[in-house]
Amino acid sequence: MAPGMATEQNEPVVHDGETYLPVKLSALRLDTAPFFSLYFRSGADQPFVLYCRKDTPFNEAARAKLHQNKIRVLYVRERERGRYSRYIADNLEDILNDRRLPVREKAAVLYDSAQAVVGEVLEKPGSRETLKRGKDIVRHTVEFMTSRDFLLEHMLRTISCDYYLYTHSVNVVAYSVALAMRMGTTDTPTLREVANGALFHDVGKKAINQRILKKDGPLTEKEWEEMKTYPLKGYETLAEANCLGEIALDIVLHHQERIDGTGYPHRLSGSEIPPFARIVTIADVFDALTTDQHHRKGLSSFRALSDMSRTLQRQLDGRLLRGFVEMMGGDERR
Repeated sequence: MAPGMATEQNEPVVHDGETYLPVKLSALRLDTAPFFSLYFRSGADQPFVLYCRKDTPFNEAARAKLHQNKIRVLYVRERERGRYSRYIADNLEDILNDRRLPVREKAAVLYDSAQAVVGEVLEKPGSRETLKRGKDIVRHTVEFMTSRDFLLEHMLRTISCDYYLYTHSVNVVAYSVALAMRMGTTDTPTLREVANGALFHDVGKKAINQRILKKDGPLTEKEWEEMKTYPLKGYETLAEANCLGEIALDIVLHHQERIDGTGYPHRLSGSEIPPFARIVTIADVFDALTTDQHHRKGLSSFRALSDMSRTLQRQLDGRLLRGFVEMMGGDERR
């Protein structure tokens, strides 16, 4: 590693047909031996280089050398996502309780760990083990977001601007919990259920043909009919696993319903739609509008909020939408 080398990357990177996931140094606990290999690269157009093999102890000397070379992010291969996820789960409580770490760094580690878990859940949506890890992440997230030191901007600064199912799910958790708290929900178990529903709301999309999910143009009538089945498929998968409560399952099933009755899968309207599902709907729509997708660039936060208020007011809960606009009004991320 050459002195002066600097690299900072917060998104997954595809190189030579393999995906590498970013790992922040603050996520690596001193005197532990991660059971996954770590890589670095010297620039955006450079190949990935093995930094250390799995089970290599990470100590103060290693961290100091990385800082000296201005490396703040290492990478783990996608194929080792599960091992990375389990390592983070085992160490997350220590990371969040580390008084030496700034709150913003804790938020970034929490965000990355949630992404890793959601990636696993989407691969094995019926696995009780991965769902349990997801619920553990939710518990830490709610504790973090209800702590005295937390500010919403801590999470907003970590939120990805690129759309992946797993990053989108984590973004929706942050927005949903923040909005639920702003609208008066203070009960921790309820906030956890809201976060569980938000984290797993798109699980059913794994049962949808990927060609449909990635299609640039409008869906055909047949494709759209298949697309509209994903909330029910997600609900059935999660209900069978018997790991989530009624609030979370309602969110998974009903987050695509609309106040004017034009949503799916059951075309519910108005008060028929559970209140917390309406919260997640707003978070879901906002994140989809503001993140870059394969067929378009994301809107600025201001433009997305304006568009939602102007064109979607009949489809979204007006009171919740006003609360969300007020909550996000000072966000200048984009």
